[in-house]
Amino acid sequence: MNKLDYHYQDVWRFTTMATCQSPIDVVAAKLQTGPAMVLDCSGLQTTALERKKQVIGDQFFCQGLLRIDQQAYSLIRFHVHDGAEHLFDGQAADAELHFVFQRPDGGTLVLAIFYEEEAEAPLRFQKIYHNQGQRVQLQSLLPADVSSVITYRGSLTTPPLKKDVDWILVKEKLGINPVDLATFKQDYPDNHRAVQPLNGRPVQQRPVKMLPKS
Repeated sequence: MNKLDYHYQDVWRFTTMATCQSPIDVVAAKLQTGPAMVLDCSGLQTTALERKKQVIGDQFFCQGLLRIDQQAYSLIRFHVHDGAEHLFDGQAADAELHFVFQRPDGGTLVLAIFYEEEAEAPLRFQKIYHNQGQRVQLQSLLPADVSSVITYRGSLTTPPLKKDVDWILVKEKLGINPVDLATFKQDYPDNHRAVQPLNGRPVQQRPVKMLPKS
């Protein structure tokens, strides 16, 4: 299967008229302070996993539930980017994982988790990438605690660049084993979109109350 060629991403903008695109560079000095968020990840537990190879990159379909301020969001799938798409003051993490949820109104919410290479980090992704029909513990892919997040409205980062996507960027990073990182690079190297103009959009930093996981 041919895969999406990120060397030609400059032409992707012609697939949409939307000006509020993702990813973005999160500039600390320009952040607005948003209201506190109650983030309940207890519904993200062990789930069956189905890997599907797609042009935009391998997608891992699974099930789970995220509650934000008591509003429920249904997990559809997740995927990984070799090299983070979102930047923080111009700096990129080594990898970025996107949990893709359906909003109650039928729209999309994406929870982004960032990883930094760490020699002693546990192997999180080997079984996920190399075994079919298995189950995965979603909590193992999340930070144990979250103190604040970044939120903004943008788009998906692959064509057709669907707009009106709610983004939640978790600031706390996880370590990623070099073996896992090498797996990403071999499977789909440098599959990250360049940052897009903010065009006046508000970007908020919101403190988080993370409920106990069960």
